[in-house]
Amino acid sequence: MKGMKLNLAAIAVLLGTGAAFATSAKPANVKWRLLSTGAYQQVTGAYTCTGTTNLCTISYPAGQDPNIDNSNPVSQEAGTFH
Repeated sequence: MKGMKLNLAAIAVLLGTGAAFATSAKPANVKWRLLSTGAYQQVTGAYTCTGTTNLCTISYPAGQDPNIDNSNPVSQEAGTFH
């Protein structure tokens, strides 16, 4: 009986540890805007996107610099950046 309690306690610790790692915070996405020069600039502060014809902002995973690698954006927002 004592051995069974120890086994159950060990399983509970392993499951708890696994759940803690599975729910840890993921890095946020970062918004960028494409300048007329073709370079990307990180968006900081307040902005608005008006209209629907242009590409306003592009989100990439944190740590990815689109000036080096602009593949696989997470999302895009249409409009003109202001």
